[in-house]
Amino acid sequence: MDWKQRFRAANILYREVTFQAIYALKSGNVFAASERKRGEEGPARAQRRVFQSKMTVAVLFMLTFLASSFALSTGRRYFPTTLSPVYFDGAIISLVLVVLFSLVWITGLQVALPFVSSQATTALLVLPVDEEDAAWISFLAFLRLFDAPLVTALIFFPIAVGYGIGSLWAGLAVVPGVVSTEIFALSLSLLTAKFFSRSVSGASGGSLRSLAVRWAYLILWTIPSLVITIFITFSYQIISALGSWENGDPTLLNVVFALFPFPFGYLSAATAALSGDPLSSFLVPLALAGAYLVLMALSARWLLDAPIALSRVVNVSGERSMNSAPLVVSRPTLAVLKKDLRIASRTPAYAFLLLLPLLDAFVLGLFTYLGSPAPVLAERYAFAGVTVAVLLATFFGPVFFATEIIGFSLTRTLPLSQRTLILSKTLLIAIVYLLAFAVVAVLVSSKVHNFPSFVLFALLELPAVVAAALLEIGVLLERAKRTGVPIASLYSGAWWTTLVVLPGLLVSAAPLAVYNYLSLPYLPPIAWMAVTACLMLIPIGVLVLRGKNLPI
Repeated sequence: MDWKQRFRAANILYREVTFQAIYALKSGNVFAASERKRGEEGPARAQRRVFQSKMTVAVLFMLTFLASSFALSTGRRYFPTTLSPVYFDGAIISLVLVVLFSLVWITGLQVALPFVSSQATTALLVLPVDEEDAAWISFLAFLRLFDAPLVTALIFFPIAVGYGIGSLWAGLAVVPGVVSTEIFALSLSLLTAKFFSRSVSGASGGSLRSLAVRWAYLILWTIPSLVITIFITFSYQIISALGSWENGDPTLLNVVFALFPFPFGYLSAATAALSGDPLSSFLVPLALAGAYLVLMALSARWLLDAPIALSRVVNVSGERSMNSAPLVVSRPTLAVLKKDLRIASRTPAYAFLLLLPLLDAFVLGLFTYLGSPAPVLAERYAFAGVTVAVLLATFFGPVFFATEIIGFSLTRTLPLSQRTLILSKTLLIAIVYLLAFAVVAVLVSSKVHNFPSFVLFALLELPAVVAAALLEIGVLLERAKRTGVPIASLYSGAWWTTLVVLPGLLVSAAPLAVYNYLSLPYLPPIAWMAVTACLMLIPIGVLVLRGKNLPI
């Protein structure tokens, strides 16, 4: 099979994957007649929606690169650090590569979910297609699901680096780092998806013990994401520490810059000042970058066979998991809540977003506990932990509706009301927020001077979180009723979820803004915060729970 035939077959496979990613017919959804509008067929609409999602993620990448360019060009004016210019620019570039790694990894998990569940590669396993052609076709189809974000990073981050540092060569020198970051992130996303399919998703049984085992796997699996969260959250402190190590303990600085992706960041920054440094100072970073490039080549070779191999693993594990399970009768709201937790425990993309607010709260709380800052600063960190938990729980609220393929299809055959679905999803978001707050509270209880005030602050924010959840889930459910198609994943519905998240963030952030930035008469800020939270919750709750048509 020549390359033209491979691309043609990959295009057919891509159309099937996008169709299943949007409509999720093999997950229990029904293709609604309302989806045929203006003579446009479902596959064409599916490809357009996936393209919109890809462009939404690409725009997020571009905003990240724009911020990095600003940090490179003006960061040393406002950032109090003793790091030399080369190390400072190299650290900024490396931290952005870490962020890129995290974003591609999360995107890859979102892509792997519809790619595998579509079962589109099953035909390649039974057709008379040799293994090499099947691997290339599957890989090309998988890559097309998020080619726009990858190409955006490959083009615009070098431009951002070159403009920020003021050197074309610095921008060109970062290209190997971008390619390596993307390949490593894609490999990790498929590797974790394969691990889940073999060790978690294929595990049979729905007992409490099996659920606990799956979540234990989840916690172990989130350790790399915890490291990435630390890099993103404490970039300011990391650069400050690097500055102190350069002057006090250069060995520690050299160890950090030997880790991926710091050699690529250092070489990119050092290229701009190549004439000022001896050639010997580049030998170690070049050797390290060369070693990482060799590892990248090996990862790329493994990545070529990974999509088709993942399909084989999922098919086998799916056959093993077809065991009978006892039926347990419970209240509808609790039943939907348990269903969501079980789906998340078997789905890496959902599980990651479910645990991310808890991870970030743990990192902020642990930093406060171990760092022993002053009481005033510790209180700021504690409040920041709650604020981040609020924003993350709200931002990822739609992911809890993305698991509702099964639940939404059940509303067609069972007496499952819209109010039950909304309340169960809202309860799950509230639980995530309260758990994140509990993690922060346990870690900072001995550090915060006025701990009761901190607890009151977090509890008064809860009504706003509930209001934001009601708004987001209500809008998504109203859209699903109108079109007959619930959003299958955050990536396949990124455009719609972005539109829904923005008003949700405004609702949840309103009490925080009142508490922090507005000085109003007659009542203390905490009281005005409570009033604002109630004003958010009451009208939205009445509107959504009474089943009124929402304006979005």
